[in-house]
Amino acid sequence: MTEPDDQTIDDDRLRALYHYWQRQAGGRAMPARRDIDPADIPSLLPHLILTDVLAGGRYRFRLIGTEISAAQGIQATGRYLDEVLQGEDYRAYVLGLYDELVQRRRPLYTDSFFLSLRDGAAERHTKRLMLPLSADGVRVDMVLVGQLFFFIDQATRHRHFIDARPFRETTHIIL
Repeated sequence: MTEPDDQTIDDDRLRALYHYWQRQAGGRAMPARRDIDPADIPSLLPHLILTDVLAGGRYRFRLIGTEISAAQGIQATGRYLDEVLQGEDYRAYVLGLYDELVQRRRPLYTDSFFLSLRDGAAERHTKRLMLPLSADGVRVDMVLVGQLFFFIDQATRHRHFIDARPFRETTHIIL
């Protein structure tokens, strides 16, 4: 598995989450949910999502951290992603990330800019680390996500959103 460097995952919090996930895997392809103890990573909890991988290719939010709920403007715990994500293109993009992670059974890091329809068209920058979890060591049954949001300054807004609405991915790395 790839060892991320400062250029791959450039946020200390997400890098710490990746290393925690690796330690909990203990040499296995991926850890199980039972290996993840929130008490081990309390400072990351506001930035975490746990997503159930369901039969038929659907995903349901099991838990959403407070910072993510605040950034999204909704509490989506217990709801299906395809019912919550706004905008057809953005919904397809995020569901595609989950599908890719489940198929490859490997961590995925993305960095993107997006237009939040819930905030009166506010542009944001998000960094997302998606980590597979598996009870049987083979099938991904849950996804642990660390996600950070940053509001975008005017110069960045003009540079990235001239023709790329409602989102633009700038980094996509399978770890």
